[in-house]
Amino acid sequence: MKYIKPPLSIDDQIDLLQHRGLVVEDVDLARHFLSNVSYYRLAGYWWPLQADKERHVFKETASFEKVIQLYNFDRELRLLVFNMVERIEIGKTL
Repeated sequence: MKYIKPPLSIDDQIDLLQHRGLVVEDVDLARHFLSNVSYYRLAGYWWPLQADKERHVFKETASFEKVIQLYNFDRELRLLVFNMVERIEIGKTL
């Protein structure tokens, strides 16, 4: 399979997101999350912040910080749920 899209550097990913209307107030924070979490994993969290999902244009109120808030909420909820599932699996009571 031949890929048409060239890989983008982290800074190019940030530029692309800003060009599409995503507000990035803390570029260092964006670099950190894009480097450690990845563009495509975070894409699921900025999906609801897009006004035009075909052209990937963001709503005026969309910001990278909101994406990170959604990501962190999901991460913390997942940890709580897995903790409770483990307790159920081994039969511990709370």
